[in-house]
Amino acid sequence: MRARRIDPSEQLRALDTLGEPHYAAAWEVAIADGDTRSAEQWARATFEDAPRALRTFIVTGWTIGLGLRLGPRPSPNHVLGWKIATAATDLIVLSVQAALLGTAHLVFQVEGSRVVVGSFVRYEKRGARLIWAATQPLHHQIVPYLLGRAASRPQSAGI
Repeated sequence: MRARRIDPSEQLRALDTLGEPHYAAAWEVAIADGDTRSAEQWARATFEDAPRALRTFIVTGWTIGLGLRLGPRPSPNHVLGWKIATAATDLIVLSVQAALLGTAHLVFQVEGSRVVVGSFVRYEKRGARLIWAATQPLHHQIVPYLLGRAASRPQSAGI
């Protein structure tokens, strides 16, 4: 299945607690019939079930390139190092502090026959806008790829 970029709706923005982020993007993917994964299971399938080489690339980019302060991996309180800030069956908000950016959130919402993922960043560091501008093209390739991959593997192992 293929994820597609959408405008972050006011409803999705309201689920995020950053208030007025400087960057916001969103993607959606259709849910296969019979796929009953929770928002947390979607987040874990998207990031933790990514191919090992890509997962290593992502974590390295997060920690070295952006200075993300990731938590333990694996952990019931974190998804690939991002802290679970809010969790319900149909919603999970992941949060992380980034030494070179500020605060970032990922919001996964299971909404009827689709999953919506929102990405929000608040720039709190000098040069954050430039750093994110350099990173954004990769972000716009990797997130929809991983979301689409998770959708193509319903009820994947490890969930």
